[in-house]
Amino acid sequence: MGVLLEEGFRYSNQHVVFRTIRESGMITRRQLMQQTDLSFQTVSNIVAELIDTELVMSDGLVNQNAGKRAESLKVNPDGLFAIGVLLDRARIEIALVDLLGAVRSFRELNFAPSHPDAIMEDISAVTQEMLHDFAIPEERFAGIGLCTPGPIDFRSGALSRPPDFPHWTFVPIRPRLEEMTGYPVTLLKDSHAAALAELWTLHNAAPSSFFYLYFSTGIGGALVVNRNIWTGFSGNAGEVGHVRVADSPVCDCGAVGCLEAVWSLNRLARQTNQTVAELVDSLEADHSPYRDQWMAGVPLLARVVVASVNIIEPEWVILGGPYGQRISASLLTFLNEALQREGFVRNLRPLTVRSATSRNAACLGAAMMRINDSLTHRTNVDSMVGLNI
Repeated sequence: MGVLLEEGFRYSNQHVVFRTIRESGMITRRQLMQQTDLSFQTVSNIVAELIDTELVMSDGLVNQNAGKRAESLKVNPDGLFAIGVLLDRARIEIALVDLLGAVRSFRELNFAPSHPDAIMEDISAVTQEMLHDFAIPEERFAGIGLCTPGPIDFRSGALSRPPDFPHWTFVPIRPRLEEMTGYPVTLLKDSHAAALAELWTLHNAAPSSFFYLYFSTGIGGALVVNRNIWTGFSGNAGEVGHVRVADSPVCDCGAVGCLEAVWSLNRLARQTNQTVAELVDSLEADHSPYRDQWMAGVPLLARVVVASVNIIEPEWVILGGPYGQRISASLLTFLNEALQREGFVRNLRPLTVRSATSRNAACLGAAMMRINDSLTHRTNVDSMVGLNI
């Protein structure tokens, strides 16, 4: 194993070259020089290091101008792996992800909110099983990316009583999971991880800025600016579900009249005495008995979306998260019409709401963030500045 894989990218040019190869799919050294504005010698030296560490591989010769042929380069998907974990109020998702973002293995577990240690033991056990089943060498494993609802104390790696997580008052989940598994853990918010996955999936087709609405049992959000997640001062930005829209009821967060306390999948599931998964299955049906109740609250969401767009003016609004794609059909028309009526810049440009493209987005984003952190030595305290992959 080369020094680069042990120490990560020691200077920014290495990251620039690797990222350009990854986003291009296949590229020659000369094309790298043109796209990065680095000298041919610098590019050649960095590529040699990347090949030596097996992060990048040669894919044979391609035709160039004047009949010349040059060696093409691409990312080696087996160069590095990470586990991505989504800790959700409804379930736990665990995925083994390779260096190109392909999910090699996926598991879903039940979530028992009263037993934090048992949950971390389950995550540790599944991690070991996946690494064993796929024979991942120790030196090719970057660690675990774990995403959860907020609020998160990124300095200590603790969850600070997320709404509807009883018995999770200041649970030091990152250090405890690192101790259990022996692997480094990157901790980030679920909505931020999902937005990162959308950036990854769309690659160069992604807009430079968008607002990601994250639909799980509750409602979260993430703001992408210049292809970076705006994480806020403490790393917990994007809580659109906790914008006040009514005078009651009391939310699980302790405030009054929050959007997700008045209208959310979790709220309607409780009212109709079913699980969130059962409710979503029903809402996808053509004649759901709960559709009228669901649609009655959509104007509240529209009010929050319009206000958010008028404040930050993203290029797109994207509906995603564990249930976002499945319920988007019931929301897209209403939200687009609301923006065309009330969006401040509606006469200057189209204001568009669309469905996310990435599946299992939070797991994928968490894993890719862990791989990125392994290569760049970003720390969890840096989550309070901004995120990108």
